[in-house]
Amino acid sequence: MNRERRIAHLDMDAFYASVELLRYPELRGQAVVVGGRSAHQPVRQADGAWGFSRLRDYVGRGVVTTSTYEARARGVFSGMGLMKSAREAPEAILLPADFDAYRYYSQCFKAAVAAIAPKIEDRGIDEIYIDLSDLDEDSTVLASKIKRAVHAATGLTCSIGISPNKTLSKIASELQKPDGVTVLTPTDWRSRVWPLPTGKINGIGPKASARLAQLGVFTIGELAAVEASMLVKHFGLATGRWMHQVAHGVDERDVVIESVPKSFSRESTFERDLHVRHDRAALSEIFTGM
Repeated sequence: MNRERRIAHLDMDAFYASVELLRYPELRGQAVVVGGRSAHQPVRQADGAWGFSRLRDYVGRGVVTTSTYEARARGVFSGMGLMKSAREAPEAILLPADFDAYRYYSQCFKAAVAAIAPKIEDRGIDEIYIDLSDLDEDSTVLASKIKRAVHAATGLTCSIGISPNKTLSKIASELQKPDGVTVLTPTDWRSRVWPLPTGKINGIGPKASARLAQLGVFTIGELAAVEASMLVKHFGLATGRWMHQVAHGVDERDVVIESVPKSFSRESTFERDLHVRHDRAALSEIFTGM
């Protein structure tokens, strides 16, 4: 019997920041930015409370690794310079990154999911694709079951999108963040996806979105209405055809269960530019210590 194809995309909510909030629960509900140096490690005060660094006090060239949703509401996002971020949210708490902890919680949430739905494609430290096609339960029931298992294993929340393919599921997982579940079906995905900006499609970045805007194309629905030949003319054969397909909800990629886990990023920004030969010892420690 041929089963309906069901692919889930699971994305941990503000993963690095959420792990830090497990360690410092008193910071819940506050604007917290991860990306400081060891000098910004919290210090235990005489009264037993933690003393935290503030973003306004940061001086240097570092960038934001991640931020809580409260910090994002104030304009602080991953990849921004910390000093620029300080102008947006000077009172935000600044914490250094702890990649050992993030790796541990990544392993925990993936093991919890695998116990329920073992067909998993690892897409990084905080996200996975899951093939649910062979499971009998309703999509919403399965998503809730997976979310409970992840929370029980880690204390963290995640958002899940379920649809017939990877592209739509990736979009769906962002629609009700944080701690959300969105199921897109073959009959309703157009009404829910086509009004969204083209940049919501994974693979269409700011530059491509800007070029589409110059053509008068701002939404995924408008992209779907453009002839494939026009997209090929402006973006080349492969990209043009791909844009036309994904805008129409076509994505035949399978969940690749045997893939080597995708690497995750680690920012290391220094007070001066390092030289590949003169600073070999420092660079070796960085790249082998991950």
